[in-house]
Amino acid sequence: MTSEVFTLLFIDDEPDIVSSLKRSFRRGFNVITATSGREGIEIIKNQPVDLIISDQRMPDITGDKVLTLAKELQPDAIRILLTGYSDIEALTNCVNEASIYKYITKPWEPEGLRLTVVRALESLSFKRMLRVKSEELDQAYQDAVTMLSVACEGKDEDTGYHVKRVQHYTEAIALEAGIEDGSARHMGVMSILHDAGKLFVPDEILQKPSKLTEDEWQIMKQHPQNGARILGTNPFYEIAREIALGHHENFDGSGYPAGIVGADIPISARIAKVADVFDALSSQRSYKDPWPIEQTLEFLQNGAGEMFDPDIITHFMTLFKRGVIGEIMRIYHATTEPVSF
Repeated sequence: MTSEVFTLLFIDDEPDIVSSLKRSFRRGFNVITATSGREGIEIIKNQPVDLIISDQRMPDITGDKVLTLAKELQPDAIRILLTGYSDIEALTNCVNEASIYKYITKPWEPEGLRLTVVRALESLSFKRMLRVKSEELDQAYQDAVTMLSVACEGKDEDTGYHVKRVQHYTEAIALEAGIEDGSARHMGVMSILHDAGKLFVPDEILQKPSKLTEDEWQIMKQHPQNGARILGTNPFYEIAREIALGHHENFDGSGYPAGIVGADIPISARIAKVADVFDALSSQRSYKDPWPIEQTLEFLQNGAGEMFDPDIITHFMTLFKRGVIGEIMRIYHATTEPVSF
């Protein structure tokens, strides 16, 4: 067990029983007691707890109802039902509705109950540790993706903010298009790598302040295929490969590298294209000043059906009018102030 001090809630309408439970766990735990289902629910509503042991037969609210509500209000808390009689229906409810950890019959054996509680809390502690590590790993992978993208973009000072804005524009558009939350978030993170292939483009071309020559342009146009190669074959990066390879394709087939048309372009690439073009036009670059927002929006709308998927443009404009795009620009330091409609 960790050094963490866990909070235990014991609920029973018999004062002698809650007193006995409190005595058994007074060392090493923060113990709270309630002598009715209603009182227990009020505690659960207002105070975080780690483990709940509730009697089943109480005159106001039965234990299965208390633990079912506890699952809703504090889903991480371990839930144990204490029962002094055979009640199959209540046990079934607790298993199906309250997802209880265990049920214990009265009279209980003190050492057995203590062992059950200790093991349950060890499981809870391990679950919490895994969650923290998972969050740390998730952040580390996002940081690594961002750092790779910054390296690929030619070390522009604004690149970190650029890819973050593209990430969040992409996620927001995907959500507006009806894509499920987790998939939209993943698509946003993968969009960070849309220009991974620029790793093979010399800095003097990436940062050139004047128009590219034909030879330089041919080198630049190879970055979608190079990006797909960099991203390899791991299934985890499938969306990133779609975006890297397809974000310069145009809806009418006039784009590159493959000249594919309409719905044949993966939706991830169609979404990321709008996000990337909006940010590229509205941001300061080595070769251009930022466009005014009104001009940028007009360009997007005029390109619907040609450069861009018209449905994606509709979703983007909805988000802009709602203030979602402006908030992303504010958080991630866009060089142009958003306008309101």
